[in-house]
Amino acid sequence: MAEALVLWEVSRKQDYIFTSNKLKENIGASIIIDKISSELPTKIDERYQENKVYSGGGSSLYRFKSREEAKSFIESLSEKILREYPGVEVFMVVEEYDDEVTKAIDRAHKKLAQKKNQRKNSGQQLSFGIERICSSTGLPAVKKYPEPDGRVRYISYETEVKIKNDTRYERFQKLIPKGYEFPSMFSELIKGEKSYIAVVHTDGNRMGRLQDELKACYAHLNGDITQKNEEYLLNLRRFSDDITKAYEESFIAMTDTIDKNKKEIFDCTNIKEKVFPVIPVIVAGDDITYVTNGKIGIETARIFLEHLSKKQIRLYGDKFVNLNACAGVAIARVTNPFAKTYQLAEDLCRNAKAKLLEECQDEDYSLIDWHIEQGEFIGSITEIREKYYISEDGKNLTMRPLYINNEGNFRSYKNFKTARNYIKRIKINKKSVSRSKLKELIGVLKKGETETKLFLKFNKIENYFPRLEGTSGDYCFSSDGTCLYYDAIEVMDLFIDLEGC
Repeated sequence: MAEALVLWEVSRKQDYIFTSNKLKENIGASIIIDKISSELPTKIDERYQENKVYSGGGSSLYRFKSREEAKSFIESLSEKILREYPGVEVFMVVEEYDDEVTKAIDRAHKKLAQKKNQRKNSGQQLSFGIERICSSTGLPAVKKYPEPDGRVRYISYETEVKIKNDTRYERFQKLIPKGYEFPSMFSELIKGEKSYIAVVHTDGNRMGRLQDELKACYAHLNGDITQKNEEYLLNLRRFSDDITKAYEESFIAMTDTIDKNKKEIFDCTNIKEKVFPVIPVIVAGDDITYVTNGKIGIETARIFLEHLSKKQIRLYGDKFVNLNACAGVAIARVTNPFAKTYQLAEDLCRNAKAKLLEECQDEDYSLIDWHIEQGEFIGSITEIREKYYISEDGKNLTMRPLYINNEGNFRSYKNFKTARNYIKRIKINKKSVSRSKLKELIGVLKKGETETKLFLKFNKIENYFPRLEGTSGDYCFSSDGTCLYYDAIEVMDLFIDLEGC
């Protein structure tokens, strides 16, 4: 009798999580997706634990002895989700196999992709126009919800379920140092005059390629098909668990570093009052999203990526691979719609991945990209950079995205930090350069290299902006037409160095 695989995935995860600007709903929705992927089957029947191949991040693979068992699993799981988690959309497929399981998994992924592409539009009457409407979902409200500030809000059943599932202390407490509390709202991440938060989104590099390598290792195993299938499924599960562990350990290392640097952030966070300035939102395998204080967003992402790039996981036998990821850091005012800030962070992460693919076909590195959202720029990060980050003489004002662990490329985080250290030390006539003078330089850089040269010479600081490692050229620009100092000056009011890794 042919065995059967069930491949299933929570669809439109970002829409479900970030439809609201309320922290409790964002975290509750994220935890719901993790529960559905990781726990719900065993809550239905503990024996399903034996069927699991891998789960997490909204995607799961289970195996069964027959198609009938697989269909029974789908029916039970679907009913549970429909009854208890309104608004969650799940796609499921069954794939029978009596051949190599790797081929069956490939067929299942193709079948799932086809099912998602053929999503049929369905209509239903959500309201009769006389009910109060939930501001988060647009659905009819079912109850009143008291906000911390004393106001009462009307919420839908979907929103109510999300709020009830905000169990961040149960889920995420292990990710921050002992003795701290999570902020109850985004505004508690900040203190002082700069009301900026940072949304950091990271995503693992070339996960598909790593799985292909695992498949290739399996292809060389000896034994009959049944034995080889068992070996492969066991290794696939271990691979998934090792990825999750590596990312969580890197996250913990990052939050530990924040704790070690807490004196540096006393003035801009509530860490002195034991409110930790990081809120995990999504922690699902290689998919990580968190919110932090705007002044430490870039450095926390750097620390996370540096720790991750030192991790190795075993594919099979003595075959080990290093892990890398890309990160997007969207820095915006706390009042900016959270969904919009998250979308920017995701776009920045994609931009970093595109740069990696463009420049490094056969090698893997971690990259970071960031943007300070002031509200005046509209469009994708590519459109923003093409419109606002090109000087009048056609030079590239930014080095971003930056390589974390590829110092052979001059667009490295190391060079960014070197540029930042130079501008911190600049003095004119034995006096520190005023911030207003550096801000003025930002405008001059936009005019181009000739105007920058005149400005630096007039202020007698042409020697204070030396070339960075691996570059040639003068007056803040490299010979290839890239500005080496714009990034460091632009971010100087929203950047705190965090020592250690």
